[in-house]
Amino acid sequence: ISYPEILYIESLSDYLKIHLKDKSVITRETIANIEAKLPQKDFLRVHRSYIVALSAIDSFTNEYIEIGKKQIPISRSYKDEVLKRLSAI
Repeated sequence: ISYPEILYIESLSDYLKIHLKDKSVITRETIANIEAKLPQKDFLRVHRSYIVALSAIDSFTNEYIEIGKKQIPISRSYKDEVLKRLSAI
């Protein structure tokens, strides 16, 4: 999987569902491990269970990020960092 194809990554306990432009892939990996491998300038952790590709974001509010028709929540613990990064784009 190449980084530009990734829209967002969703944690499902010990598995990850990687949402791509045309399909989804499930892999056995933790979200912390995949976060360490992703380029920080292109991806942002917004929730305990979600990492989003900055280039895929259609819109955002203080509560959630929208990618396509999917609304991804922004958790309180990540909110300050997320809003700071998104307002700089």
